[in-house]
Amino acid sequence: MTTSPERRTIPLHRAYAAITPDTIAVRPSRSSAIVPVVQGLLALLAVWVLATFMDVLPLWLLGALLLFAIVAGPTAVLGFVYQVAGSAFLMERPKGTCRWQQGFLGLGLGTQELVPFARIQRIEVGGDFAEELPSGDLQDVVRWEVRLVKDNDRVLVVAQVSAARPLATEALGRANDLATALGEMAGAPVVVAALPAWAIDAAPGAAEDQPAVEA
Repeated sequence: MTTSPERRTIPLHRAYAAITPDTIAVRPSRSSAIVPVVQGLLALLAVWVLATFMDVLPLWLLGALLLFAIVAGPTAVLGFVYQVAGSAFLMERPKGTCRWQQGFLGLGLGTQELVPFARIQRIEVGGDFAEELPSGDLQDVVRWEVRLVKDNDRVLVVAQVSAARPLATEALGRANDLATALGEMAGAPVVVAALPAWAIDAAPGAAEDQPAVEA
């Protein structure tokens, strides 16, 4: 997590939350931009092969390369723009709204869901820490979700934080931190999560940092 007087970030699952005094945005992680970059390079390579070997390659291969370049090139550009500038979720204090935005082809700009602050019943954190696999064993990877619950009880997922079970406490702290920031900005109640009592007892010293509500 990085902190400054004006801006801080919270790492999430393949994303991060950028928090400023007036906005909270959930954006794709920078590392995910590698995929569109590689795709764009492959499209450029296809164009180069077309231009260089047009006279010697068979017609069917030229057609396949042309089709790949036409599809992969623009898609790579759109994907790169989304990874760099797009966002999946945006809360804005001046507008008093939360927006879930379209991804990839929508560039993270088109509104998919709009929730005014007045319609937020609560912000909550939940997870699958205590859920068992069919074998009866606990899951090795724990997922925490930051959720917005509307006044009609509809639940919308804002973000997820995943971690190996030994790091579940640290991941939960990040999820609770984001939920608290959302609640403070929207003026909505926040229900943070905590590890079950049996998990806290098994890890001495962890109890003092845990909230009072179980996940």
